[in-house]
Amino acid sequence: MIKYILFFLILCSVVKAKELRVIFSYATPPYVFEYDGSGIIVDITKKAFAQTSYEIKPIFVNSKRSFEMFKYGYADAIAMIQKSSGLGAYYSDIFVQYHVAAFALKSKKYAIKKIEDLKEYHFVGFQNARKYLGEQFSKVTKEARDNYSEVVDLRQQAYKFLKGRTDVILMDIYAFAFYKNELIAQGKIDPNLEVDVFEIFQPIQYRTAFKDKNTRDDFNKGLELLRVNGQYHEIYKKYNHQYFKIKI
Repeated sequence: MIKYILFFLILCSVVKAKELRVIFSYATPPYVFEYDGSGIIVDITKKAFAQTSYEIKPIFVNSKRSFEMFKYGYADAIAMIQKSSGLGAYYSDIFVQYHVAAFALKSKKYAIKKIEDLKEYHFVGFQNARKYLGEQFSKVTKEARDNYSEVVDLRQQAYKFLKGRTDVILMDIYAFAFYKNELIAQGKIDPNLEVDVFEIFQPIQYRTAFKDKNTRDDFNKGLELLRVNGQYHEIYKKYNHQYFKIKI
């Protein structure tokens, strides 16, 4: 009898220890916090797999390295990716959106009503913005030439913009609110500084890419359950309450 109990316990431990290596883009709060493995998309991913035998192991790297790691088998999934990426994988349902906007200091009194208007200013996008923001935006950046650049460090992007060192930046609304609030808390910018928000882009819809089809299917089921039982909304609500008390 003891022999069968031990066998059962060993079997359970093997099932429980099934590791799923998921890549998340580092330095993208509030979506990903590398230092403690939290954030909106990290929480959604973990919760979606909560009722399965998978144990999530987060890996935090930049987008270029994530493709290489996935391709050569060092990871089982990549969070926040589009089907148009060209990566050979099983793609999940849409599970999160980036709401990118153009930001300008209110004191500048800029009027940005469409993407083409950006050519009038020096504007800075995030890494691979040309790819994610569509053909029209890509065309505008080529026409803008030296008036457009891209950066990896979003914190520095927000800081330089709020200090008046560039005209316009392009960033997800949640991410900008996080960095602005952080810089205010650190005493690095004027808390009364006002910003105009120009919502000239469609939301960027992201999926998760998986090596295994069954794992993808399990994720989709878990994601649907989160939406039905309200946990999906609660995750956003949690981070909204924690980080966005100060208005943009």
